[in-house]
Amino acid sequence: MIDLHAHVLPGVDDGPRSMAEAVELVRAARAAGTTTIAATPHIDVRYRMNGRRVAAGLAALREQLAAAEVDVNVVGGGEIALEKLIDLGPDELDRLGLGGGPCLLVEPPLRSLPGDWEWAVRRLLEAGRSVLLAHPERCPSFQREPERLRALVDAGAYAQVTVGALVGDFGATVRDTALRIFREGLVHDLASDMHDLGPRPPSLVAGLEVLAAEGLATTRQQQAWLTASAPAAILAGSQLPPRPWP
Repeated sequence: MIDLHAHVLPGVDDGPRSMAEAVELVRAARAAGTTTIAATPHIDVRYRMNGRRVAAGLAALREQLAAAEVDVNVVGGGEIALEKLIDLGPDELDRLGLGGGPCLLVEPPLRSLPGDWEWAVRRLLEAGRSVLLAHPERCPSFQREPERLRALVDAGAYAQVTVGALVGDFGATVRDTALRIFREGLVHDLASDMHDLGPRPPSLVAGLEVLAAEGLATTRQQQAWLTASAPAAILAGSQLPPRPWP
């Protein structure tokens, strides 16, 4: 499986604090069936991360994973907050593409904002970049007005639901929104948003189990589309394979 949202670089945000913790987090992801991970630290006004620091942290983590014989392909990226997105130039956006490709992981606002903030996402799409929206189920704008998410998807954006939302870690409203947008065909990727081995674990399996129990992803083909073929296409910057749903 491929996980396109993971806080695995040590000591840079609210993910693992040490390199040893980072290695164990990636090891646990591998044990749960994940073979490719996008390291996506927060790119926001709080942690002061940037593309060069991501690249340096990624190189250090890869070296330690190789020494520990943890066979996982970790690629670069960043979870770009909306307030930071509007300040980033083309070169920095290039450095933050998932796996070095054209797709940016963008975090919609987690609080209510007045007016149309989606223009920042549309600007990226119009410039020829791909956008993967991180946990849109946690965005109040999409919870109240799901048609706003549909408008972005219709414009070419992708949407990513996280395991924690599906298992209820963020409450009933977030879970219900995640299931609703999945039923409406607006979800293209399942991710862990891993932070640690405790409350924010690395496995994608629990999310697949919820989707199967809800009758939303019951076949191997459907589950593989969410966790392998669609995320692989997103990384490659190629057209997504057809959705295996009626």
